[in-house]
Amino acid sequence: MSHGQLDLFDPAVTHPPSASRSGSPRPQTRRRNELLDVTHLALLVSRRRLNDFSCPKSKHTFTQPQLLACLVLRAYKKLTYRGTVELLDASDDLRRVLGLKRVPAHTTLKEFERRVVTANLLDGLVGEVVALLVEHGGLVVGELSVDSTGVETSSASAHFQSRSKRTRKSYVKLSLAVACTSIVLVSLAISFGPSNDLGDGAREVLWRASSRCRPDWVLADSGYDAEWFHTFCRSAWDATSHVPPVPKTRDGTVKSGPDRVRCAEHEPYNYGRRWHAESFISGLKRTCGSTLTARSEAALFNEAGLKALAYAIRR
Repeated sequence: MSHGQLDLFDPAVTHPPSASRSGSPRPQTRRRNELLDVTHLALLVSRRRLNDFSCPKSKHTFTQPQLLACLVLRAYKKLTYRGTVELLDASDDLRRVLGLKRVPAHTTLKEFERRVVTANLLDGLVGEVVALLVEHGGLVVGELSVDSTGVETSSASAHFQSRSKRTRKSYVKLSLAVACTSIVLVSLAISFGPSNDLGDGAREVLWRASSRCRPDWVLADSGYDAEWFHTFCRSAWDATSHVPPVPKTRDGTVKSGPDRVRCAEHEPYNYGRRWHAESFISGLKRTCGSTLTARSEAALFNEAGLKALAYAIRR
């Protein structure tokens, strides 16, 4: 390099140290890398749920937590299996965080997902994230919001569907229980939609959340209007629930169910926090995408659950 010529890749040029008032340069601090943090935490919660190896006679090249963390990375960055392998191959820091001496093949990741990953396992990992926040962050869930959303199974644009006169037949439905204020995912259930919010997904997500927190309030929209919803919240947590009831009489009044009548009479001061579940859903779709690329039922459920888990870890 000739005298006076600048090296644009020199850190002293691209990130010059800022000087203090005394004139001496301030010590440089390493910037927080969100991608490395998500990968590290994914590996940590996976180790709490999975053994290192599924079989004593396996090759012991990669551990199960390492492979699952790679799948979380794939969902977080909206990559293909091959794209995930290329990212790992190009990043020394990611391999260091994962403890990888070599990069797994894309077929290894796909086969591991097909063989090991299930919707129940992914919900269990969400529970491990909550447990970590309770143990080290002092998380207290005082209010719980329940909601659901659909994740598209096709990336076709609305214009293409309109011109081809196709209609959406089904989508993957995520039922979520989210802690208000902190906006932390507490539990999830996966099913196919369209379906009623009061189906198996609502019962499943409430049952799973019952062992992970003890909220004082449970908030939901009118899609969860049923007396059994209030009964469950009272029996499981001794919590007060509020769901705007849907009038089913000609005069527009609510007459059946004591809890439904109570909800019709007044709205609590904190019902606006129900929208924190909507905030989680919005962030999930903006960060991890709102469409799925898988084709089989099990793969669709896994991909949707991995997206929810990846965003829960990021939060």
